[in-house]
Order: sequence, then structure tokens, then C-alpha cells
Amino acid sequence: MLSIKYRLKSKKEFNEVFRRGKTISNDVLLAKYQRDNFGNLKIGFSVGVKFSKKASERNRAKRWLREAVRSMIEKIAPGHKIIFLINSKFSYEQMSCSLVKDKIEDLLGKAKLLK
Repeated sequence: MLSIKYRLKSKKEFNEVFRRGKTISNDVLLAKYQRDNFGNLKIGFSVGVKFSKKASERNRAKRWLREAVRSMIEKIAPGHKIIFLINSKFSYEQMSCSLVKDKIEDLLGKAKLLK
């Protein structure tokens, strides 16, 4: 589980990152990120109903996202707010934890958010 100090929780912060953040994507994931003035690293996750109508599948996808980020949290540069979303056009049947981990690392590399 992702430590509480890294969680982006409030609706106000989510909306600010969605509205003002930069976007980067690949075929599986989409990331919205914004600089944090306080130098903290805050990460949020969102999986929409368009991805899957079943809550159990959406929850599993979020667990995969959280686990992938947790395992590489030390590599991510501090001072950003990041929200990871799953592309709704990508099917649940093709998803796996290792695929999510590879795609998150790819996104963070493209956005230059790795140390």
C-alpha cells in the first residue's frame, strides 16, 4: 500500500491537477502532473467506469497502479503532484501488473519525473 504521506486525497487537489496539470500518455495509461510548491510528492489514481463497469475490475486496476508506483517511489523526483489514469480504450483482459509497471516507468521517463 502507498504510504499516506504520498497520497493525493482531497478533491480540491485532484481538480487543480486535472485543470492546470500537464498531460502525458501512452497506449495504456495517462498521467496528469503539476509542480508542487512545497516540494512534496503526492500521487493519485483514477479508473473510470468507461474502463470497466465492474467495480471489482476497476479496484484491481487501481491496486496494480498503486503497487507499481509503490515499488518505484524512490525513483520518482519529489516536488510534483501526479494522477495516473487508465486509458478507457484499453481492455481489462489485456492488463497485468507487470504491464502497468512498465508503462508507468515509461510515462515517468517521458515526463522527466525520474531521479
